[in-house]
Amino acid sequence: PRSTLSPSSAASDVYKRQRLIGGIIMKKNCIAKGIIVGTILLLIGASSVTAMNIQPSQPMGRGILYVGGGGPGNYTSIQEAIDNCTSGDTIYVFAGTYAENVDTKLKKIILMGEDRETTFIEGQSTDPVLRIGNSDTTVKGFTLKGSSDEIILQVATLCEDVYIQENIIENGIQGISLTIPTSRINIIGNTIMSNVYVGIQVQTSTYSLIQGNTITNNGAQGIDLSVNSNHNSIINNTITGNGEEGIAISGLASTENTIQGNVISDNKLGIRLSGGAGSNEIRSNSVDGNTMEGLLLSSSSENTIEQNNFMNNKRQATFKLSSRNIWDANYWSTWVGVKFSAPFFQMFPKVILGGIRMNFDKNPALVPYNITGAV
Repeated sequence: PRSTLSPSSAASDVYKRQRLIGGIIMKKNCIAKGIIVGTILLLIGASSVTAMNIQPSQPMGRGILYVGGGGPGNYTSIQEAIDNCTSGDTIYVFAGTYAENVDTKLKKIILMGEDRETTFIEGQSTDPVLRIGNSDTTVKGFTLKGSSDEIILQVATLCEDVYIQENIIENGIQGISLTIPTSRINIIGNTIMSNVYVGIQVQTSTYSLIQGNTITNNGAQGIDLSVNSNHNSIINNTITGNGEEGIAISGLASTENTIQGNVISDNKLGIRLSGGAGSNEIRSNSVDGNTMEGLLLSSSSENTIEQNNFMNNKRQATFKLSSRNIWDANYWSTWVGVKFSAPFFQMFPKVILGGIRMNFDKNPALVPYNITGAV
C-alpha cells in the first residue's frame, strides 16, 4: 500500500501526517521528474528516432510505503514493506519498536525512520539486525540494537553508493561491517557505541567516507580499515574510549587514505598504521590521552603526518620498520623526550624515536590547533 493524493474528509491525524511526509518526499521526486521529462521532450524534438524505440534500462518505482503509525493500510513489519516495494521506493517507518531482522535484499530503496531516538529495530536472531543488499540504498533515522552474537548493520559485497546516516548503532558484536569488496559507502553522522569488537569494520573498500560520527566504548577498534582498503576518507569523527585503537589501518594495499579532523582520545592507542599500509595522510587530528601511543607506525612508510595535536598520550608517537614518513607542524605537549616542554627546548625540532632510529618534526607548532571532531 502506498499513500494516495485524495484522502476522504474523515482522514485521521496519522493519515494527514503521512500526506505531509509524502508531499515533502514526492515534491522532490516531481521536480526531478519534471527535469527528466523536459529533457526527453527536447531530445525527441531533435532526433529522428521514434518514441517506440526508447525504453528505460530498469523501471524504477517512486512510491512511499508506511510502516507503523496506525494509518489505514500501513504495514506493521519493516520486512513486509520491503518485500512488497519496488526499487526506487521510500519506506517511512513511524516511531516504535520493531522486533525483527531486516534485509533490503536486492531493492534499491530509501529506508527512513521518523526519529532515531524513538524508532527502534531490535534484532531477534544471529543474522545482522539490518543488511543492505544492493547499491543505491539509504538507511537513516533509526536506533539499531543487537546482541553480542549479531553484526548490527552489514553492507553486502559489491555494494556502491550506499548512505548510512544519523542512526544509533549499539550492542552488537560489530557495529557496521562492509563485506569484501565495496565502494563509495558513506557513513555519516551516526553514533556507534558499546559493541563487543569493532565499531566500523572496513575490508577492501575504496572511495568510502566515514564522517561526523561519534564512535565510543567499543571493545576493540573504533574504526578498522584492512585488506586493501584505499582512497577512503575518515573525517571529523569523535572516537573515544575504545578498547584497542581509535583508528587502525593495515594491509599492503591500504594506501592513500585520509585521516583528518578527528578527535581521538582515551583509547588504548590512538592511531596505528601497520602491515605495509603506506602513503596515507594524517592531518589536523587531536590525539589526546590515549593510554599507550598516540600514533604507532609499524611497517608503514611514506605517510604524511602534519598539523596534528599529540597531547597527554603515554608515548606521543613512535615507529618501527618504517621509513620516509614526513612529520611537519604538529603540536607536541612534550617537546623533548618525555619531560621537557620549557620554551628553550621549543627552538629545536621534535625528535620522534623509533628504537635506535629517529625522525624529526622540523617545524613543530607552538600552540595546539583547534580541532573539534564530530559536531
